[in-house]
Amino acid sequence: MPDAPRFRVTREGGVAVLWIDNPPRNLLSISMVADLASRVVDLEKDDSIRAAVVSGAGHANFCAGLDMSEWSRLSPKAAQDEMSRGQDAFWALEHLTKPTIAAIAGAARGAGAELAFACDLRIADESAVFAHPEIDLGWMPSHGATARLSKLVGRSRALEILLSGKEVKALDALRLGILNHLASPGGALDQAKSLAAAFASKPRSAVKAIKRALTEGDEKPYRNRFLLESQHAIQLLWSDEQKAAMERLREKRT
Repeated sequence: MPDAPRFRVTREGGVAVLWIDNPPRNLLSISMVADLASRVVDLEKDDSIRAAVVSGAGHANFCAGLDMSEWSRLSPKAAQDEMSRGQDAFWALEHLTKPTIAAIAGAARGAGAELAFACDLRIADESAVFAHPEIDLGWMPSHGATARLSKLVGRSRALEILLSGKEVKALDALRLGILNHLASPGGALDQAKSLAAAFASKPRSAVKAIKRALTEGDEKPYRNRFLLESQHAIQLLWSDEQKAAMERLREKRT
């Protein structure tokens, strides 16, 4: 009997790669969403991991969305419970205090696109396609797209994408601001790992503070974001890493 689909983690130095391991389409099963939640907890606890990349196993597709054959068998109450668990798992990924980068090739549809939106950055090659086909099934996004996509591209563009169900190809995704970088063919994963390694090399306390200020700041009124920033900055002034960096700077100047 084949192993159940899951998220699989590999490591390269301080970078963890979180693989969506359900080829060929890398659909998200209900058990995989539960597995994602536990994997994020493990990534947060492991101090040796400084950044993470999320990628589709097999490299043909990032993630083609939820496994709707499972969802069609759920009662309304069970579906609501699973939806809440899924939103919590994606929320935990978004609030991981370590930088996350989605490396995207092929399809990122439905919840697959929502998984990419929950990462801090997105890098794709020209084969990447984003789409929310839920509208044609009389449904809608359920794992955060109405909030995260509108933050990335603005309300009117998000509305057009979600109501039309149209595909957004990689070059257009870059133009709209969904993507941070467009990689050469087959190069999204390597570029994502390279950038993650650069983030992983920076002082952990400062990376954590900057990410928390940005992520938590999005949930606060605009004026309160400045107070949040100053609180994190003050705390860093007395960190061991900051003191060591300042000492190196003084030695260099003398």
